[in-house]
Amino acid sequence: MEANTPRIDIILRTFLEDVSMGRSHYVGARYYRVMAHLYRYLESVDATEVLGPESGTLLAAEREIHPRGAFLRLFTAHDLVHCLPGFLASRWLMKDPTDVRTQISLTDRLLHWVRHRYPDDMYYCKGGIHACTVAIERARAERR
Repeated sequence: MEANTPRIDIILRTFLEDVSMGRSHYVGARYYRVMAHLYRYLESVDATEVLGPESGTLLAAEREIHPRGAFLRLFTAHDLVHCLPGFLASRWLMKDPTDVRTQISLTDRLLHWVRHRYPDDMYYCKGGIHACTVAIERARAERR
């Protein structure tokens, strides 16, 4: 983990603050719902499958000690980017059409925000960025 790259919990909290600034209460509430859904998704991620066996072992150990928020505490920006495509898989899309549009839009904004904010952490993440971009475009196309 890069010393200057915060954990996912801090990244997501800062992102939500940034994107919510100046928005109406209604939009802010929708953003919050989507981000809460993202937190639930991340807590369900199989780190071995998405990030590799070392990450899976580390996450399993952390979940034994402190299960709630383990994924968010352990991993950083490049791990988040590798996980984002799964958040746009049909089984994770929210039910309300407005929330789905927001989910897709916020995922796109989050990817751009993370890439701009933590460029050093993105150096080894080209495959994750590409997969996330493809997932965003696919989700948008399926909604049309």
